[in-house]
This record gives sequence, C-alpha cells and structure tokens, in this order.
Amino acid sequence: MLMTDSYGIVPGLTTSRETYESEFRWGSQFQGVFANALIDGASVDSGNSPTYELRPGLLLGQVISTGKYKQYSPTATDGSEVAAAVLVEALRMQDFNGNNVDRFYAVLVGGPIQGSKVLGLDLMARQQMDKFIFDDIFSIPGNHWFPWKRFQTKTAAYTVVANDNYTLFDNVGATAAITFTLPVLANGYLFGFRVQAGQNVTVASNEGDNMIAFNDVSADSVAFSTGGELIGGMMVVYTNPGATKWIVENRSAGANTVTVAT
Repeated sequence: MLMTDSYGIVPGLTTSRETYESEFRWGSQFQGVFANALIDGASVDSGNSPTYELRPGLLLGQVISTGKYKQYSPTATDGSEVAAAVLVEALRMQDFNGNNVDRFYAVLVGGPIQGSKVLGLDLMARQQMDKFIFDDIFSIPGNHWFPWKRFQTKTAAYTVVANDNYTLFDNVGATAAITFTLPVLANGYLFGFRVQAGQNVTVASNEGDNMIAFNDVSADSVAFSTGGELIGGMMVVYTNPGATKWIVENRSAGANTVTVAT
C-alpha cells in the first residue's frame, strides 16, 4: 500500500520540514564517484533533530557483517569506524508508522569534497578517505596519513582475517594470555599488536616457519611473555612484497623482550 503524509493538506506553503548544511561538494558535479548502497535503517544523524532524518553530507562507514552503510563512528567495532562514503541526499530512516527501514540509495565514495561541511569528519576519517580530494588540504599541515584504520580490543584468542588489515589490536581488560593467529600469507597485509594489560601476547603464523624475527628467519610465532616486560610492548607484522614471509618489527615503549618460537 502506498502511504503519503501530503494527502488532504490545505493548499499553500507549509512550514519548513528540514534545513540542510551548505553544499559539501566542490568543483564540477561530474567529478565524483558514486556507488549503490543499502543504508541501515538504524542509522542516525546525531547532529539533527529528529536523529532518524539523515542530512546530505553525513559521513558513513560500512558494517562488515552485513555490507550496509551507517553513520561513521570512530569508536565502533563493526566496520563503521572506517569512513567509507558520504551521503548525497537526505533520507528519512523511519516510515510513517515509526519503524526503522533500510533505504537503497547512491553514496559518494570518491571525488572533491569540502572538509568543513562533511558531517562527522575527523582527522582519522580523513586519512581513511584516500579516494577523496579535500578543498582544505593546503591549510591543514601534514598529509593526514596514519597507518591504522581500525583499533580493536581482544581479551581472548583471535584469528585475524583479511578485513582486519591495517588494524591495531590491544589486550585491554585481558585476564589471561592471548594468541593472535595471522591469516594465510597474502601481499599487502599489515597488523599491529600492543600490550596494555599485563598478560602474555603471542602472534602466530598460520602456516608456521615464515616469520622473520630477531635472529630467526623462519619463526613460528613471536610473543611478549617476559614478566615485568609486558605492558607497553608493541609489534608490527607485515608481509614482504612476494608474500613469502611475515616481517616482525618491535616498536615497544621500552625494553620489552620479544620471545621467538621456532
């Protein structure tokens, strides 16, 4: 059944329903890359009232498990902490009965944008949006590059997956040792592991015998496991260009000892 809230309205101008921020794009209207997107019905625009009415220019992330887009949130853990797109048209995420409903619409995934007018933008999002050209890039020092796209906390054993690429893991709140198992070798992987709770943290190869660590070119795993030398420990693990080895770098805050298992 088709529903509308305009049937029977008295002729003439009605009160304003919504006001929007200024145009967030700049340059030619043809200088943009668009993609079809399913917008999650639970999405909100926290700066608007009501929050279920999303304004153009709202920054979006993509939920890994569903593929749906929702508002970008740097503290999320479902994938929407990575800025992926910008909403180009206003969307109401509730129907006339007050139910949240998904919406299918195009989103901007690349092109020129005005940084000051993108809703929800922060410096982390800027470095994630490598397909966008910001109008204020010359007025903000630096190129906004940062190695980590996601920050994840794990308190139990975890197998790292491809979608975790460029993620920095920590063990905040862990009460026991944790082992991170790396994915099958592939070119272009980079992961970080930081010890923030005083528990052993081990990073293990999926295949074994292919980690380049201190004094070992074919290690199975590396770990922070020396008592009194755990908190502040950090290692970065990435693949070589041929995807034949994991390269391990110790980037610890102090003299944290990395234990190598062969």
